[in-house]
Amino acid sequence: MMTDRFPRAVAAALCLAVCTATAAIAQPRRGQPDRSLTAAERNTVVDSVLARVREAYVFPERAAEMERAVRARQRRGEYDRITSSAALADSLTAHLRAVSHDGHLSVQYSYEPLSAGEPDAAQIARWDRERASYNAYQNAHIEKVERLAGNVGYLQLTGFANPEAALEPIRAAMAFLANTDALIIDLRENHGGRPETVALLASWLFGDQPVHVNTVVTRAGAESTEHWTKPEVPGAGRYGPQKPVYVLVSHGTFSAGEEFPYDLQALRRATIVGETTGGGAHPVGPRRATEHFAAMVPFARAVNPVTHTNWEGTGVHPDVAVAPAEALTAAHRLALQALLPKAVDDYRRDEIAGALAQLGDAPSAAAAGGR
Repeated sequence: MMTDRFPRAVAAALCLAVCTATAAIAQPRRGQPDRSLTAAERNTVVDSVLARVREAYVFPERAAEMERAVRARQRRGEYDRITSSAALADSLTAHLRAVSHDGHLSVQYSYEPLSAGEPDAAQIARWDRERASYNAYQNAHIEKVERLAGNVGYLQLTGFANPEAALEPIRAAMAFLANTDALIIDLRENHGGRPETVALLASWLFGDQPVHVNTVVTRAGAESTEHWTKPEVPGAGRYGPQKPVYVLVSHGTFSAGEEFPYDLQALRRATIVGETTGGGAHPVGPRRATEHFAAMVPFARAVNPVTHTNWEGTGVHPDVAVAPAEALTAAHRLALQALLPKAVDDYRRDEIAGALAQLGDAPSAAAAGGR
């Protein structure tokens, strides 16, 4: 989802921010020195950022609206007192989003100069090593894999790493969870990542016939890329299309973190539990604006094959609406209630009944629903 064009420190800051696709990537990298701006430099930044948005933003007419709004602010002198590079990046981000309402769109400031040329082979190899090291350190964003009471599986995932890095950790996690009778996937702190990995994880939850989960369409429909589940998965086999699946979400769930529950909800494969998500569906990539500024420009949109739309600006609406802090308990309770009538062994019935007693009654505020 991103083209690497920047030097080492910037690649680390921008690549990791973009690959996790957080709504807060407009903030400067921690510990990065600020730079003062002259009036001429400030105007150059504004002009260059608007040019990058105009040439690449997924909706050309919305790009024109953003340019008109920022130019009006510029004419009113709203930027004249800004001498901080970080402050200008934050202001431009806020003003572009005020028109677009696009949480992926931002302006990034970099103290280290941004390269204007294409990276050489040595730079690309170094960045690949850094990404591989980061993904290994993060365990492809798999934070926890657990068997809960009543034989309910639990997987906490805070991002969707690139599929090459994610394949083995996902395989290992799903192998551990293979014998559970229901599954909870916790995306409450998942801020996004790669749509290919969304389809990869979904592959364990369907059969061996590929399922179309999403299509990414570029600006003005020039190109499209379809994402399907895999006909084969490595390891012990699939979780399968029949066992109950619950996906936990919060308002902080964003981007590819939203695609996963959106796709499964549209395909009626999971019950979504929590609160409405952040509402960011546009893939984003960095474009150099000046030596110290880059525009993070959404260049495509998601089109779900079932709904023929996406979650941009609206978020994913849960089937069971509860506060995020209560979502795990609510989903665990739903899973146990679904499993109890099917329990054929005394030990299963006893464990499920005991777990339900431990969880207690559902809060009255919980809005029941789902699939």
